[in-house]
Amino acid sequence: MPSPLAALASPIDGLLDRVRDAFESPWAGTVAVATLVVVTIGTAFGIVALGGVFDATVDQRITVDNPDRPPESTCETFGDDADSLIAERCDEPEQIDVDAGAELRDAATGYLHYGLIGVPVWWALFALALHGGARVAGGSGSVGDSFVIAGWALVGELFRVIAGVAAIWVVLSNAAITGSTFEALADGLVAAITSATGPLLVASAVAIAVQWVIVVGGLEAEHDLNRGAAAGVATFFAAAGFLLAAV
Repeated sequence: MPSPLAALASPIDGLLDRVRDAFESPWAGTVAVATLVVVTIGTAFGIVALGGVFDATVDQRITVDNPDRPPESTCETFGDDADSLIAERCDEPEQIDVDAGAELRDAATGYLHYGLIGVPVWWALFALALHGGARVAGGSGSVGDSFVIAGWALVGELFRVIAGVAAIWVVLSNAAITGSTFEALADGLVAAITSATGPLLVASAVAIAVQWVIVVGGLEAEHDLNRGAAAGVATFFAAAGFLLAAV
């Protein structure tokens, strides 16, 4: 009678075989580039969506410094000059009430460039690290082959972004966020989002599992590694990725 481990290993081997065969397709490089583009755009949309989540779930007004009013030192120096535009602006109130959700949305959108730049940077760094690992394990593929594998593996990051935004939307929709200042509001947001650590960690584990399968199949096809060596390299990076996600 086959052991449960053997019964589990059989479908995994079959999946790895299919992934390895897919990497041997002449379209493997095109798929990697297409995945990079899709994940980069998807991550950017994820940042915009996160801002939308803040705007939709945080229904609170807070007091902030008025950005239209010059610093107090400037007003003390030029505020009495009736012909100065600064004097007019010094008549503005020092603080104003704003919609916290809209402010958080604008703040999140301000990080849009990190998504557009961050995904290609992650791709390059992971490809180079993966190439080093493959070389240590005796792989024979080129750096370009490692970039192809890393490009395919990006699909796991898109899943992580979608799951992360969804989890944050759920917890904020059921949290009572209060506070009259950004500092107080931030404490409430951090506490609410921290409660989603479990689901976010599960999402990371699923994403890393998908990447593990892709990397093993890719290393077999692109670097001519046997399955054991490919699995060893992939497991090293998977463990490192899970530890970073858990921090």
